[in-house]
Amino acid sequence: MKKPTFSIVVPTLNEARYLPKLLTDLTAQTFQDFEVIIVDGGSTDKTLFLAKEYKTKLNLTILNSPKAHVCTQRNLGAKQAHADTLIFSDADNRLPPYFLQGTKYRWESSHAHILSFSLKPDKNTPQNNAIALAMSTFLELQINVKPTWLLEAMFAIDKIAFEKIGGFDESMDYAEGRSIIQESLRLNLIIKHVKDPLYSFSFRRLRKYGIVNMASRMAKLELAHLIGREIYNSQAKKLYPMTGGALFSQPRKVKSRFLKNIAKLLKDL
Repeated sequence: MKKPTFSIVVPTLNEARYLPKLLTDLTAQTFQDFEVIIVDGGSTDKTLFLAKEYKTKLNLTILNSPKAHVCTQRNLGAKQAHADTLIFSDADNRLPPYFLQGTKYRWESSHAHILSFSLKPDKNTPQNNAIALAMSTFLELQINVKPTWLLEAMFAIDKIAFEKIGGFDESMDYAEGRSIIQESLRLNLIIKHVKDPLYSFSFRRLRKYGIVNMASRMAKLELAHLIGREIYNSQAKKLYPMTGGALFSQPRKVKSRFLKNIAKLLKDL
């Protein structure tokens, strides 16, 4: 069998709402020389049922991971990949039809071992656009100056380089791209960021927690990172839970003191 140009690895966990949209986007790509490897972490919704419907439309492999952990799932998918170039994508991304065609051009012209992409928000609002622009600008600047962060939601990497790095650090519960960057620098790998093609990044976590709450969580996690890994992972599980789509089907908890006081007054009446 001819080796595909790209192997697209997608970790899933209860992503029935979003995964079909990504898979539909992949069927519409102008460049079709790729395989898709879905690695499921034990979904209890219709994720796998819906994924199987695309087996006749895509070069698709579905794997079951023994552990629900994005690092474990990505590493498992990478081991099964046939292409020389891996693309890691979250299940809630959206891709324009030209995304893989543009990625092929950028990959071949950049001569990079790792390629990071700029993003746009999944919902077009002035606030979302400003945040997406800030995220993309930050990623570009820090990669060009002192690479520290890699947005794991979407990036391409040379498979041999990925194996030399040792894959994702499966002991990490947050910002797992950080270890990829650190090992890449140690190995003198070439890391580049491109402004196009753009992909749509899901702001569902931001919508769930709110901007201020999310910023507070990120700040606490960075502080925990400075203190030590054990505290870091403990805080990550609480502040940035990686539980897949199920997290976003839960109602948002309102912790307003004003509302609590109103409830107390009503109770005392």
